[in-house]
Formats: sequence, C-alpha cells, structure tokens
Amino acid sequence: MKKMFAVALLSLLLHDAFSQTRKENFSMILHDDWRMQSSITDNTKGDKISMPGFTATGWYPISVPSTIIAGLLANHVYNFDPFFAKNFEKLADDKFNHTWWFRKAFGLPSSEKNKNVILQLHGINYKANVWLNGKLIADSSQIKGPFRIINLDVTNDIQYAGTNVLAIEILRPFNPNRRDGDLAIDYADWIHYPPDYNGGIVNNVEIKTFNKVGVSYPLVSTHFNLPSLNVAHLTVEALATNYTNQPQDAVIKGKINDDINFEQAIRLQPHEKKVISFNPGNFKQLNINDPKIWWPWQYGNPDLNRIEISCNVNNATSNSIAENFGIREITSELINDESRVFMVNGKRIMLRGAAWSPDIFQRHSLLRDEQELKLVRDMNMNIVRSEGKFEDDNFYDICDREGLLVMTGWMCCGAWQYPENWDAAERAVAMSSDSSMMYWLRNKACIMVWLNGSDMPPRDTTVERDYLTIEDSLNWPNPTIGTADASKSKVSGFSGVKMNGPYDWVPPIYWETDTSKYGGAWSFATEISPGPSIPPYESLVKFLPKDSLWFTNSDWLYHCGTMTFGTTNIFDTALFNRYGNVTDIHDYLRKAQLQNYEGHRAMMEAYGVKKYNTTTGVVQWMLANSWPGLIWHTYDYYLYPAGTYFGMKKAMEPLHVMYSYKTHEVAVINSYLKKYEGLTVKADVYNLDGTNKYANTITTNVGEDGTQQCFTIPSINDLSDVYFLKLELKDKDHQTKSINWYWLSKKADALNWKKSKWYFTPQSSFADFTALQNMPLTTLDILASSVKKEKETVHTVTIKNTGKAVAFFVHVRCLNHEKGDDILPVIFSDNYISLAPGESRTIECSYENKDAQNATPYILASGWNIDVSNSSANKNSGFSKY
Repeated sequence: MKKMFAVALLSLLLHDAFSQTRKENFSMILHDDWRMQSSITDNTKGDKISMPGFTATGWYPISVPSTIIAGLLANHVYNFDPFFAKNFEKLADDKFNHTWWFRKAFGLPSSEKNKNVILQLHGINYKANVWLNGKLIADSSQIKGPFRIINLDVTNDIQYAGTNVLAIEILRPFNPNRRDGDLAIDYADWIHYPPDYNGGIVNNVEIKTFNKVGVSYPLVSTHFNLPSLNVAHLTVEALATNYTNQPQDAVIKGKINDDINFEQAIRLQPHEKKVISFNPGNFKQLNINDPKIWWPWQYGNPDLNRIEISCNVNNATSNSIAENFGIREITSELINDESRVFMVNGKRIMLRGAAWSPDIFQRHSLLRDEQELKLVRDMNMNIVRSEGKFEDDNFYDICDREGLLVMTGWMCCGAWQYPENWDAAERAVAMSSDSSMMYWLRNKACIMVWLNGSDMPPRDTTVERDYLTIEDSLNWPNPTIGTADASKSKVSGFSGVKMNGPYDWVPPIYWETDTSKYGGAWSFATEISPGPSIPPYESLVKFLPKDSLWFTNSDWLYHCGTMTFGTTNIFDTALFNRYGNVTDIHDYLRKAQLQNYEGHRAMMEAYGVKKYNTTTGVVQWMLANSWPGLIWHTYDYYLYPAGTYFGMKKAMEPLHVMYSYKTHEVAVINSYLKKYEGLTVKADVYNLDGTNKYANTITTNVGEDGTQQCFTIPSINDLSDVYFLKLELKDKDHQTKSINWYWLSKKADALNWKKSKWYFTPQSSFADFTALQNMPLTTLDILASSVKKEKETVHTVTIKNTGKAVAFFVHVRCLNHEKGDDILPVIFSDNYISLAPGESRTIECSYENKDAQNATPYILASGWNIDVSNSSANKNSGFSKY
C-alpha cells in the first residue's frame, strides 16, 4: 500500500509539471511507467494483460503521450537516425498494421475510497479497446478519434486499494490522407507520413474522482461596453454532472482572484449533465471595475486572472478546478466580402505569424514548446496557426502567458475534408471531436478563432450546421468561420480570408504588385510562403550525408515536401538567375540565405504597410518543420535561426522603417497602440564601392497601429549595377528603433502573371545581383563582451566597418568553443547585418547556460565581402569565410 501511495503522490506531482495552470483537488495524470508491445510479439488477450499478475516481459517502457514509433525511438530500437538521409523509409514495418498494447499499473490513495472514478482519455489515435482489471470497459466502436475527450465511468471496476491495471489496445489509423480514410491526424504535402500514422496515445490519460456530483470545463466570457474598457461584464459557466443513479443536490461555488465569490444550489437528476451559469445581471459582483485585461503582447500586457469552480455535496467538496483565463473580448467583422478584420478588446489588430507544425512523431515537450514559442516572440509575431494539429495544455498556457494569439480548427486535405463520404459512425466521431475541442479550448485566452474547415467549408452543409449548433450551445466565446480559404460557405457566408498561395518562391516585388487575385497584400492570407528555407551548412550535415549536399541529390529532394513540393527547383532557378551560378555548396548556401531573407521580409513588410487597406493578416506556411527539412520554415528543426528568420524578424519590428519594391517609397509601420511623434527617418544609397550616392532625412509622425508614407527614393545617376539602400528610424529622443538594409538591382524582377498557378507565379525576368560576387573587400573590428547570469549568458558584440566598402550581410554566430558547434537555441537582437563604411553596430545574443555545455563561448563572424586576414577581433571572437 505504501508503494501505491507513492505512485499516486508522484502522479500528482507530475500533474503539476505537465499542466502548468490547471489545478484540481484530485487529478492523476497517468504519465510514466507504461509498457508498450505489439500484439504480434505478445498475443496474450486483454483480460490477462489487464490483470496485476501479468508480467510484461520484454515490453518497452514508455511515457504517455506516445505514438508507437515514438515509444520505439525512446527505447533505442532502431540502430539508425530516422531523420538522416532516407532512413525514414526503414521505419516501415507490417507490425504497425496490427494492434499495439499500452499497459499501465496504478493505485489510488485511500482519500479517494468509495468516490466516483472517471477515466479520461484525451487523444486516442485512432481506435482502441480499453481493459481495466481484467474487464473490457469500452471497445473500438466507442473509443475512436484522436481529438475526442472520452470519459469512462470506472467506479464499479476500480480497486480502491491495491493495484489497478489499465490496458489499451491501439489500432492505428488508416489512410487519413485520403477522402475515404480515418478522421485522424493528416499531414497532406508537408512531409512523408510516419508508417504508424501516429498511432498511439497522443494526449493525456487521466484519473479523476468525484463525490457523486462533479464540475468541469469552466468558462469565463467577457463583454465590454466598447470602446470603454472600464468595466468587464463576466459570465461564468461550467458543466455539472451527476455520476449516480439517484437525484443529487449540490452547491456550485465560484471564485475569481480570491476576492470575487458567487454560488448557486442545483439539483441534478440521475446521470444528468447540466450547464451551470452565473451571469453579470444576476450576480452583480461579476461586473468588474478596472479589470486586469489580457492583451496580445504588442498592445499591452497579457495579464491573466484566476477562476476556481467547486462542487459541494453534503457540505463537503466533491471536486474543484482552477485555471487561468483572460479578461478579453475578441470579435471580427468583414471589411468587404474578401477581407475580415479581427478586434481584440475593440482594437483592430494586424495579424502576422506562422503555422505551427508538431513533431512528426507527436512527441510533446514542454522544453521544446518554450524554446519555439520564445523564437516566435523574438520574430515579433503575434499569431500562430495550428491547422488540426492540437498540442497539449502546455502549449496554450505559454501562448496565454506570452500574449500570442492562436488560430485553430479542422484540417485539410484527407478524410476531414470530405464529410459527404462519412458514414454515421464517422459523423459521430466528428461531432464528438468538435464538442471536445470546444470544451477544451474555449477558456484559453490565446485562442482567437475556430475554423470549421481548412481548404474549403465542409462539403456537406449539414455538417457545418451541426458544428455551429455545437459551438453555439457550448458558448464558444470567439469568432468562428467556415474555412481558411476564400470560399463562400452556403451556411456561414464569406470567410473574409484567403488561401491563394503562393507556396513556392516568388520575388519581393510580388507581394505589393498583386492587389486582388493571388497571394499579394490584400485580405487575410491564412497560409502563404515564398517557398524553401534552406538551412545553414551546420544543420544540413546533421541530416544529409556530405556527399548528398547538392540540390539535385535524391537525399536532398527527400527532405523537401512531397508531390508538387518535392524539389527546390523553382527557388534554385531564381537563385542562379538572380545571384549567379554556384561553385559549391557553401556558395549555394550563402546565396540562399540572401534570397530567403529578402523574400520573407518583403512578404511581411507588404502586409504590414497595407494593413487595414483590406489587408488584415498573413500566416507564413510554416513556422518550423516536423522533421529536418528544406522548405517552409522560419527556423530549422535544430532551432537554427538563419536568413528567413532574421528577414521576418526585421520586417515585423513593432516600430519599423521599410522600402517598397513597387513604389520605391519609404514608410514607417507602427504596431503599437501608441502614437509616435518627432520620428527621424534617414535614407542613404551606396554603390558597391561604398560611395554615398543619395541621402535624405525627414521628421515625421505615425499614428497608433498606423503607417506613414515618408518619401520616395528618386532616380539616381551613376549607380552601380547593384546598390544598397540603408534606412534608419530614430525616435524623438534620438534612440535608434530600426535599421533596415536593402540590396537592389538596376534590373528589376518581373512576373508572368498570365502563367500563375495555385502555388507560384513564374518570373518573366530576374533581377541581376551577380555583381555582388565581385564586391570590394572591407575589414571589420569586433569587440565582444559577456555577462553570465544564473541561468543565462548575454554577449554584447560591437562590429565596426573599418574599410571603404559596405560590409554586406555580416552573419554572427555564437559557438560553444572556437572550433565547436553553434549554441542553440540562441536569441540575437539582429543578424545578417550590413554596415556602411565607418559604421558601428552593437548587437546582443543570449542563451541559457545549460545549452553552452559549460564551454568557453566563441563569437564568430563572416560576411559576403570580409577581408578576414586584415580584420581584428578581441579575445574569444574571430572571423571565417562563408
């Protein structure tokens, strides 16, 4: 019994670790000490496997959540790295077409004796037979679908003293990427499919207890008397459930922030479920003066409040649940039939972010979530889109805390997209899934909108109507739209968003030139990208053999996307035409970073400068890769921030100065809810040899969340074939807020619009940057210092251009020693910078000390035209050629 108490205590501690904000008086997440095995290897039946006396000899120890392959990887079953070259293909195994067992022994503390016990399954992929203590308690007709929260009452089957054994027999999904497949997790053309199709347990398995009546799924909805935010009118509700076959009386109590209390008595009939509501009309204390409001990070503080709901039966607490929530009101409206704008607390918001991609094997990691979302914030993004790839509570808790909005909903492109093919059982799975998602996500401050379809509204209109009925009945507090594309739903009307591509390379001029048909800066682009993001050499060699580091090699192509996106050909054609043929992989990579930087910066700048002129949002496809890849990411699988990352970070500076490739105008973009006066905007144009050919300085203002056109760069005589534009923005206190460099060609990119396809528009001619290959050399002086704190080290790096030419595209790395690897993840205040002759720039980089592995860090700089031998650097810093 002592052992069982220890297990229960450990589970409670793990609950705190794996659910940052939710607290319940008793909730035991069954996380560790599971065993997993194939039914082919061990053909024992469930009635025996689920008994304490069964010995799981040779079974794999795992933690849950886990897919089948994730469990095998955790046990080092494979003697190869599945991400290297084409090793992924070696994972194929007929065993995945058969059932797998997941077995867990656990005990309950004596305090829970004689209570009602609920087993909650929050993510079975795809079907399961569930056994407990030798009894089949639910079969695969009941346990079906990875996005359902399924509660099984096991009160009559639980052992209150001693050992319980839970055995879940998993059957993986089949063909979720096909219209006649299972309603499971689908990847479309992102990546290759894992051969188990993520079969397994993909979210928590939890034990809850109640004394006859329980309360769950609290929701706090906010309404303001806009535009005033002085009073927040809160409506609180929760779901009360009678777990007995007798009528029960209970008192539902609520508390907000320890100082606002409310309660009501209820009666529930046998096994009745009832929504309990507290509205501000009947409970005056829910009209809160001077509330602590949750804002997206650019607009204010993402302040969180605390709600606790408890159920009391016979003057004793049956259960209680407490979690964070945000006092915020999110709405949307159509600007026109094609453009929808979202408002937070009555303020319009221009949304710029990227699409979330989970680990290919669905391996959840709090550390990884923290690292990736820190990079999201560092890039100045304010939204993440999660298309049918739902994370765990940790992910949403971090977004709540950091003020990051989340767009989420159902996915393309397989079975979920074809509801007209569903039978009654599959339709029931879909509706149960929708209900589960509403209950789970509705109280999370970060959730902005729910999409009932991705690439189109549900083809069966009755499905969308049923979705909307569920969402309305569960008081979903945020906007809901029918699709992530521009289709007009027969049920919900115009979406006000678009999915018109591109998904492959287009030049910077594209984004401002298209104003009504494709992917240019108009409407809200829910997924869009200039295509490949080629990782740096240091990442490539981690997943490609050195003899495969070439854009025509089959290993290279295998790590692109699939189908249409199985090559980097379109990107490469532009690269060679614009920057010249490449001599080796290092030459290819330095040019690729240039093209990644300019392409992604231009996309985000165009959407920023056109905001609210029908333009309301843009989501880069994608944020990161599910495995090491060459396309559609802002940072690579190893968290290395390269050209794409810093181009996007630059473009989304909250106070930013930019150049229009189309109009040649200089403009200021302000993403804060604050007006800026007395701004200084300065422009300088330099030839390749470093001579200044043009300079202009003005003083201007920009309104809150506004844009300001400043002046046009005129035609300039005697320019070199490639020239540079430096823009600098200072505030009224002469503090530099933005420095932005452009490399420009006298020959412009041109597009062949008549041959546009859904995924790109081809070029009819290319800008000519080949003169960059023969830039005059220049020298740098680097002075680096560091401050080591308890958990973090911060380096301050001052770089001065001591030569006569522009120092172009200077890349700074932080290594764990002089000949070592990059310290990752790392945050740089800026990177891939350029410097005018005589100019100095100071940038910072920071990282957690544990990631430096107790080594002596080394700052290494390289650049397009750096004379390495004649440049100078202080201790623990130096230079390298590209």
